[in-house]
Amino acid sequence: MAEMKCRMLGCFCITAFAFAEICVGTNAADTNGLAAPQPAPQAELSEIPDIRLEAQPPLAKEEEAQILNLIRNLANIEDPDFGFSPTMSGESFAPVQTARQAGVLLLTDHHLRTSVDLVELVKLGPKALPFLLKALDDQTPTKLVITHDWLDGGMWFQTEDGSPKETIHSYTVKVGDVCFVIIGQIVGAWYQAVGYVPSHNIIINSPTHDANLARQVRKTWSNINPDQHLLDSLLFDFSTRGGNHIKSLEGWYVGLDVQSSSAMRLMYYFPQQTTNLIATCLRRLDVGKTHGVYVDQRGVAHASRSKDFIEAVAWSSEPAIQAELRRICEVTSDPDLVSATGVAMDKATASAFRRRLEESIASLPETEKYLWGEDSKLLLALGRQFGSDAKPAFERFMQNASLERRFTMCWVLTEVRGDLSVDLLGPLLEDARPAFEGWTYAVVSERDQPRLPMRICDKAAETIAKNFPKLKFTMVGQYADLDRQIQKMRDQISHHEY
Repeated sequence: MAEMKCRMLGCFCITAFAFAEICVGTNAADTNGLAAPQPAPQAELSEIPDIRLEAQPPLAKEEEAQILNLIRNLANIEDPDFGFSPTMSGESFAPVQTARQAGVLLLTDHHLRTSVDLVELVKLGPKALPFLLKALDDQTPTKLVITHDWLDGGMWFQTEDGSPKETIHSYTVKVGDVCFVIIGQIVGAWYQAVGYVPSHNIIINSPTHDANLARQVRKTWSNINPDQHLLDSLLFDFSTRGGNHIKSLEGWYVGLDVQSSSAMRLMYYFPQQTTNLIATCLRRLDVGKTHGVYVDQRGVAHASRSKDFIEAVAWSSEPAIQAELRRICEVTSDPDLVSATGVAMDKATASAFRRRLEESIASLPETEKYLWGEDSKLLLALGRQFGSDAKPAFERFMQNASLERRFTMCWVLTEVRGDLSVDLLGPLLEDARPAFEGWTYAVVSERDQPRLPMRICDKAAETIAKNFPKLKFTMVGQYADLDRQIQKMRDQISHHEY
């Protein structure tokens, strides 16, 4: 499948804008020149908005010194993060807390920690770009050492065509590698300096090791006017569509990916110039149910599922964006969209959002087949946004609750509002019915077999213990072993010893 943002140079991804520039040699600062190329066979370009920025004053010496100091401080990084993790591949836009999405990963604790200096550099965006590009081959080591300790798989540097080259067993992440990741976050490209590939493989895409990689990234993003250059790139991506000729959902996602990603960055870096553009797009979205795929009133040409697009910009506090979020929250009947509107809200939007969430929760059916169904999404959204104020709605949800609701609440309270788990889940410690079919636990620790069906009381006890360290529970052993732990937990709760 030919893609745009996921078109590969080595093993890193570039934007639709950069792909078109490489393919046809357009001048990146010339918007008229960008409208001609078709960036990929499965995509189309709508009319690209022509937005010209006023001339930007040169950076003050203090600003330059600040940026250079932030780049130097990257050498202090000692923990993995999006873009340089050996156990996962994913994408992030560090200044927006909700813009973190894992791709391929191992089921483990990834020990991710985002550097404050990295966040500040991404925030600076086009101001920092020239300095980040210059530092792409900075060999200064960070404190993060990547090792391959698995018995199978391997770790290697990638070549330009994506094939393995030079197998290694250990690699120290360099400052230039982190700059590569930061550039990707700013421009909306999936630049991965270190990434995980199944099964048990780690790939290294290092501009400090591969001079051609550094040269190609510099060629793509260097410009005497970095602000306008970035704006043109984002507008090009924003105008990318999975065209009307597309018959499969794959083609729709081509446009969806780059459009939502670029909309988020347009709102972050250029809100004054693009707020009305994004608000108009929100207004045109189809916010009804369309079998899981959402397009605007013009049909497939918009190529955006409403939920993804809304989430990409819902963090913005711009009044025009907030007004559209309130409207969507009021008119939609889709729980996913109700949840998506509640990322960053003014008081009016928050009030509408809470009311719609509570109404939607109250209208849920008694049984929900899947743990990731509508009930859990709505409960999570309410808990995350409104904290302890979610308790009354949670209590109503649990009145005469079905087996499915009981298990769902156990899972929800591991994610949000764990302080409510004793009150809401304490009564479930007497419920010895098996949970959902297929949910089991290992009787012997560190071994997969034998296994027993997990009960409601087991899951409730596990959730309570996670949130209240004084209340101990380990899901290991026969039912009799678990029952002894649960009884002790009940006694402690009755005496308020938690």
